[in-house]
Order: sequence, then structure tokens, then C-alpha cells
Amino acid sequence: MEDGKPKSIIPDVPLYGPIPSDEEKNISSPEKAGNSKKKSSFRKNKGKKGIASIGKAAQEEAASRAANTIKNVREGISTAKIENAVRTTNIPMIIMIFVIVVFGLIILYSVSGPDAYGLYQNSSYFLTRQVAFTIAGFIAMFIISFIPIDFFRQTWITFTAMALSVALAFLTLAMGVGREHGASRWINIGPIQLQSSEIIKVALIVAFAGYRSLLARLKEEGKIRKAKTKFGQAMITTGVEFVIPVGLCIFVDGIILLQPHLSCFIIIGIVIFMCALVSEIPFKSWVTGIGTILLLGGVLAVIVFAVMPAQKRDSYLKNYSHVFKRIAIFTADEDADEEEEGGLTKDDTRQIDNAHNALGSGGMWGVGLGNSRSKYNYVSEAQNDYIFSIYIEETGFVGGVLLLAIYLAIFFLCLQVCFRAKDVFSRTIATGCTALIFVEVIMNISVELQVIPATGVTLPFVSYGGTAQVTLLMAYGLILAVSRSGILHIQKKRPADPARAIKPRVK
Repeated sequence: MEDGKPKSIIPDVPLYGPIPSDEEKNISSPEKAGNSKKKSSFRKNKGKKGIASIGKAAQEEAASRAANTIKNVREGISTAKIENAVRTTNIPMIIMIFVIVVFGLIILYSVSGPDAYGLYQNSSYFLTRQVAFTIAGFIAMFIISFIPIDFFRQTWITFTAMALSVALAFLTLAMGVGREHGASRWINIGPIQLQSSEIIKVALIVAFAGYRSLLARLKEEGKIRKAKTKFGQAMITTGVEFVIPVGLCIFVDGIILLQPHLSCFIIIGIVIFMCALVSEIPFKSWVTGIGTILLLGGVLAVIVFAVMPAQKRDSYLKNYSHVFKRIAIFTADEDADEEEEGGLTKDDTRQIDNAHNALGSGGMWGVGLGNSRSKYNYVSEAQNDYIFSIYIEETGFVGGVLLLAIYLAIFFLCLQVCFRAKDVFSRTIATGCTALIFVEVIMNISVELQVIPATGVTLPFVSYGGTAQVTLLMAYGLILAVSRSGILHIQKKRPADPARAIKPRVK
């Protein structure tokens, strides 16, 4: 160590000051001394003039930097936002939703041609309308996906979503149309006909997730009062944690059951159960909450049926005749005579039998797109409930496996978002929307494979339906919003740079 200064561990690199050139290294000490005297005299002579020039240069540099900053803000802010949006977009999920929707439009056009021409003298009637609904759904999906997921946790959105669900359920029960199909599931708003249950499904998911998020925030702030006794504390915890959110959803679901719309009742029940399962409700609240709801629901049902006039009660039970008939068809013995099938005729079982025959006639490769025979009025509502059977007839086992593979790819992508969600709200939203989509997929395919009785559930992104297409794409948009701004980003540790390890510290 010379002159009390440490030496650099890198050869020929000084620890302080700039790196000397080769010429400077060869200069002798007297020459250095002379040069230092010249530099000192030069500094004394230029004194004030040098300070002024340095100050002026600094001002010009600061002004230049400010101008560049303003220019970057004006011209580069949109570019930065676009780059950030692209960087945070879940590209695989976007690709897969485009694949399934385009695939669904091709299937719909191939299946719905005969019915469209027979009803509207236009073989592409259902396709053109579905394309319009799909465009509207994609616009809503992308808008929702670019909104930070924390925006939807606001209290006013939670209460609005719950109020909308209750209002639509009562409105459909009182003014719904479509009784000729066995249930009043649609409402007319001017020239637009909506299936309110599809909107209610998504609204209840948002409301439930918002309530759980609000409750978590109130707990952190200490705004929930504690009871003096353990029993009182248990009842308050059960009511706040379980009975209020689940009970409100069951209340709306019960109104839907009165329409009657049994399939939607089952779907909402499963979806809310999945939401409750991932929303960190304590186990004790589950046990006491389920008991409380069953007790209150049983007492309320007994009171309603006791007070209700017999004629009104019989009319409500009559509304479920189609449900009992579907169960009878499902449990009927195919080899039995008509008298042994509980009064069922071959016409009653024709639709489910023809759908099952269509599944079996496809073989390995199918009869080809557009060549199905079952779609010529052998299976009613071929573009809705039984579209999977016609699709299998035309594309065979290979086509069925391909469609299921697309659904599975989307499911695992959504499942990845659910597992990486950063908090209760994001996780509940992602789980509820994922469950909504794939419960309907499972139910539709199960009906056509004769695993469960007929339910009237359509195949998501494939079957014809305007409200269903738009709302399911909105639900998918919520999952995209969670994947964009509601997940935990795991940063990988970079390996240590050996050059940095020996880099000298500069003071």
C-alpha cells in the first residue's frame, strides 16, 4: 500500500480517479510536476470565466433534459402503456379463447343450417346473429380484461351486483316469457330478449367475491365488534362469514328455482360452493352456517306451503312436470314396452334416443362436416342443447377428442390463474368464473352421453345463444383481468455476475 491508499485488485486499474492512458504512465515525475504547475496557473488565470461557462453549460443541459422529458411524456406515454399491456397480457389464454370461439362458429354453421333455413329461409341465420353476439362479447371481454381487478372490489359494485341479481330474478319470475318451453327464463327489454339467469350467474360471483373482500378489509381495520360471550361471538362469526353471503345467493337461487329453472339452480349452487370453498371461510362457520341455513330454509318452506292456497300450490308443482318427465325418461328401460315405461311414449324419448344414435354413428372420423342426418329435425334444438351429438356425428371420435383437448387447455390455463391469485377477491373471482364455464361444459356433455338427465344446458362458446355468449366472454374477461393485475409474480433470482463481484467500489 503506497501513500496510505489501498491498491486495486485489478491490475493497471486505479481505485480512485480515471484510468490513465499509456502515455501518461510513461511520463516522469519532473514532467508531472511541471504539468501540475501549468494546470494550476491555467486554473488561476481562467477562474471566474471557467465557472461562468460551466454554469451556462449546466443550464443548457438541464433545459435539454427537461425538453426531452416533456417530449417523452407527450409522445411515449401511449407507447409505454401499450408495451406494458402487451407484457402483462396472458397470450396463451387469448389464443385459446379465439380458437374455441372460431371452432364453435364453424360447428354452429354446420349444425344449424337446416333449422335456420326451415324457420327463417336463411341457412346462415343463427351464424350471423352469433357472430354479432361474439363481437359484442369480445369487446366486453377486452374492456374488462384491461381494467385492474381491484376496481371490481369496490363496495358500490358489490351491492350493485347483488341488487341486480335480485331484481332480475324477481323480474323474470313476474314478467318472464318462454313458458311454452317449460319455464319463464327470458325477459323482454324493448326489442332485446335477455336470458336473465346468464347475467345473474356472473353478477353473483362478483357480489360474493366483493363481500368476502370487504369483510377481510373490515377485519384488518378492526371495525367488526366482538361479542362478550363465546356463543355470541360464534353466532356473529357464522352470520357474517357464512350465512349472509351464502344465504343471499341461495335466496336468489331459490327465486330462479321458482321460474322454474332447475339447471341454472344447480349451476349457481355449484359455482357459489366453489367460491365459498376458496374464500377462506373458517371451518366452524361452515358447520354452523350450513345447519343454520337448513333450519331457517326448512321452517320458511313449511310456513309458505302451509299458508299458500292448495290451488296455487298445485299450479307451482305443475310447473315442474317437465322436470319429472325428464327424470322418468332418463330412468326408463330402453327394452321395456310403452306400458312398462310409466306412461312414456316413443315420441317422449325420441330426442334423447336420436341424440344418442348420432353419437354412435360418427365412428372414428365422422361423416364429414355438413353431412349429418340427425340435424334434419331428428334432434330438436340441434344448435343449442344437442349440438355436441351432431358435432360427433360429423367429426367422429377424433373431432370429439380435439374439442375436449381445447377445453382442457383452457381449463388448465384458468386453473393456473386461480392458484396464483394474490388475494381472496382475485382468487374467488377467478375460481367462480372458471367453475361457471366448465360446470356447463361437463353438464352439457354428460347429458348427451346419458350420464345425467336432460337439463337444457348449452355448450359454452359453441352452442347458439346471445346472452350466454356475451356473459361467458365477460366471465372470461374477469379471469384475464386477474391474470393481468391480480396474480403473484414470481421473480427468478439471476445468477451472480462474476465481473460485478470484483468491481471496485467508487466513492
